[in-house]
Amino acid sequence: MKKNLLIISAVAVLTACGTGKTVQNGDGKPSATVADREKGSVDFLRKLTDNAVYSRNIVAPINFTLSTKDRNISVSGKLQMRKDEVIRITLSPFGLMEVGRIEFTPDYVMLVDRVNKEYVQATYSDLDFLKSNGMNFYTLQALFWNELFVPSKQTLSDSDLSGFEADMLMQNDRPVTLKAGDLHFSWTTDVQRCQIKSAAITYRKGTSQQSEVSFKYDAFAPVGVKKFPSKETISFNSSAAGLGKVTLDMEMSRIGTDDKWETRTKVADRYKRLTVQQVMKLVGLLIK
Repeated sequence: MKKNLLIISAVAVLTACGTGKTVQNGDGKPSATVADREKGSVDFLRKLTDNAVYSRNIVAPINFTLSTKDRNISVSGKLQMRKDEVIRITLSPFGLMEVGRIEFTPDYVMLVDRVNKEYVQATYSDLDFLKSNGMNFYTLQALFWNELFVPSKQTLSDSDLSGFEADMLMQNDRPVTLKAGDLHFSWTTDVQRCQIKSAAITYRKGTSQQSEVSFKYDAFAPVGVKKFPSKETISFNSSAAGLGKVTLDMEMSRIGTDDKWETRTKVADRYKRLTVQQVMKLVGLLIK
């Protein structure tokens, strides 16, 4: 069961801001010129990005729940993230022995199974379900860190903001969108709190290839002078993979900014290295 959780979880994971200037039209509804809306949109997005946490490190104990079809499995663990270097999820049932970890770096994705002494390490281009959704390390980093992003870019510059579309007529849950080829990126934002409430990447190519990865954020907690979501719900659904919808709920407690830890996992020589194809085949058998 622990091995099943680790492998399925890895695939699921892999896989007051202000408003624009308005005027009243004849029927009393707000309207704005194109220039006003564009300026208001960029100003809003700038304030939204400025509200991200300052810390380079996020460390927290987590409770990790996997839901897929008829399964619902929970395990405790730890989240460790260092900006531009690593995202690591360690699984440790009851807070005791580590059974495995999932690690993302700019260069590779690694899954380590401590119980069976196995691991898989692959580049992002080796993983079709990440590649087709435009997800490299920096995209994943922005999703885990509750930030806006432009696909494949390490940082979001001020000039990038004009490429987003924000619905400035919405004063509560404001949609923000970005399109890039077959990919559609969307966010729901809380206007008053300057927070991203959800993010989604949708990939469609014809009628046969469709997939979506989504993040929902909740329970924002103080991290320095900013706030960070202590609950993230990650969902993955792909018609091509045939896995159905897989959902991961990650609840954090005691979020800290400790930097006294290594950013790379070293795998012992006694561990057997598996291929991506072997892992995907096993996942298909486990969740059917």
